[in-house]
Amino acid sequence: MSRFRPALTLRLRILAVALMPLLLAVGLFAAYFTQRSVNEMEHSLERQGQDSASHLADAVAFDLFSGNLPPVKRLLDYERNFRRIEAAAVTDGAHWLLISGPAEKLPRLTGKAPLPHWRNGAMLFFAQAVHLPAPSESDPYLDPPAVSRANHYLVVSLSRAPVELTRSQVGLAAAGTALITTLFALLLAWRLSGRLSLPLLDITNTVAHLADGKLTERTAETSQGEIGLLERGVNRMAQALEENQRDLTLRVQAATAELLGQKLAAEAAVLAKSRFLAAASHDLRQPLHALTLLVAALREQVPRGEAGRLAQHIETSAAAMESLLNALLDLSKLDAGVVEARPLRFSINKVFDQVASQFLPVAQARGIRLSFAANSLWSYSDPVLLERILANLVSNALRNTERGHVLVGARRVGRDKIRCEVRDNGKGIPHEFQTRIFEEYFQLENPERHRDKGLGLGLAIVSRLAHLLGSRVQVRSEPGLGACFSLPLARCEAAPEQPEAAAPSTAFALPLENALVAFIDDDEAILAAMVEVFDQWNVALAAGEDAEQVRSELQVLGRAPDLILCDYRLRDGHTGVEAVQLLRDAFGAGIPAALLTGDTATDTIQAIQASHLPVLHKPLKPAKLRAFLSHLLADPAAAQPPTNRSEP
Repeated sequence: MSRFRPALTLRLRILAVALMPLLLAVGLFAAYFTQRSVNEMEHSLERQGQDSASHLADAVAFDLFSGNLPPVKRLLDYERNFRRIEAAAVTDGAHWLLISGPAEKLPRLTGKAPLPHWRNGAMLFFAQAVHLPAPSESDPYLDPPAVSRANHYLVVSLSRAPVELTRSQVGLAAAGTALITTLFALLLAWRLSGRLSLPLLDITNTVAHLADGKLTERTAETSQGEIGLLERGVNRMAQALEENQRDLTLRVQAATAELLGQKLAAEAAVLAKSRFLAAASHDLRQPLHALTLLVAALREQVPRGEAGRLAQHIETSAAAMESLLNALLDLSKLDAGVVEARPLRFSINKVFDQVASQFLPVAQARGIRLSFAANSLWSYSDPVLLERILANLVSNALRNTERGHVLVGARRVGRDKIRCEVRDNGKGIPHEFQTRIFEEYFQLENPERHRDKGLGLGLAIVSRLAHLLGSRVQVRSEPGLGACFSLPLARCEAAPEQPEAAAPSTAFALPLENALVAFIDDDEAILAAMVEVFDQWNVALAAGEDAEQVRSELQVLGRAPDLILCDYRLRDGHTGVEAVQLLRDAFGAGIPAALLTGDTATDTIQAIQASHLPVLHKPLKPAKLRAFLSHLLADPAAAQPPTNRSEP
């Protein structure tokens, strides 16, 4: 008896160790399959309810909207009996219009549009909006369909009783299966526990290690028969898992490398595009700048006759190219991050007046009525950037409106918002293109890339400027009915009135004549053109291709320049900033200076911004150049570092 007890105790312990994982696994599988069956029944009911609601909504739409309710009622009764639906009804959100089945099986109406699917206790409800389908094609012999009346909804009620019944039946079956499996395993383990405990324990440990992610773990293959097969099967499974994980890791690494390569290629393509545009813009601006200066000089010499007419045509073409290149420059400034918003309180009407002064003559010339709705609204934003946004939107509206009306207005939105709008009754924008119109170089109806229709950058600039203001331009349009662009802004109270400054008693004199200008540019054509223009102005010019050459010429003259004008990009990697500093070191640090550039690269724009020198962008009209240089000489503050504001 004393020898039996230890043997019995050991066997019981072995049985307990062997059966506990089995009992746990059986319990988990029973719970899993029970829940799975219940979920399948839930999903089946949901599909049935959604299908019934959708089917009935489509089937009753025509009779319902035509007022023929008896067929609708018969269809609801048939569907309820055929699909074992508790109740089906039609409602307008506030009242039940038709009911099939017990009314207490229907949900309580709230006066609002019902949800597509919800649950209340032991009932499931499904709702589907009833719409009268639009005809696929027009029939001249049929009356046009009536515009939709009030919203109607088809509501279907299903009972969750089948779910609970399934839960009970599957639970009992799973419990019975688990009990039978446990008893069978207990008997089998009782007979085999003496020789199975160690291999099973080894296998259990191996499986546990595999579950923990240690896929290199293997069990010792020391047993025969089924246990031996189990050991070898576990090892094969572990081997397959390890290989699958290794293969998956390699695939993930390959996919990651491919995605990284695509990302780098995309970034390289964007960078190459930016470099190409910057280089192309610079290379085009250089000869165009010389052409602009020479045409201006030619116009002074041949104001009339055939030569004057040809000079006018050349000047017009140069101006068109200048406007396109300036659009590229604006986009480059925005991408370089040198444009900053400077919010202040301002009147919306004043901005409207400034935009109107620019575009009313253009609209009148095209026979288009352009109007600005007066208002008393004030905004806290950047008026300069807002003016540029509205100018681009108005220009775009005029360009796309052949005849009719363009309206610019502003209205309150809530307590602290304003919405500025530009409306036109032009061609409109198809829905599929309304998100693409803000992309660079995207244009509708301009496959020939006609220059009169722009370059496709205006709305891209508008989008970036709106982002600087912390806002976003929205568009609403229907083809053939025009378009409406809107921009939300912050509203504020009107600023207190400021006394008007007294007008100066004497006229401002431009001091450019009799001045000596030091000019540096490594382009011979531009040098020749500048010499020609400055000669016509009777302004002395010390010009050269580098700073040392100009410095030597000034030293021969024995005179310091009154101002310095220098191209930014010079030969051998030198910059205009270095040239200005060299001449200032030689002749005086206070000499006013400015830079000229045709470069629109982001790094160039940022470098010029960091130099705190005024900058003019090529091509440059002689009149603007003369006014700027005169202002630079007349106002000492103009030579000081400007603010961080850079207008696009």
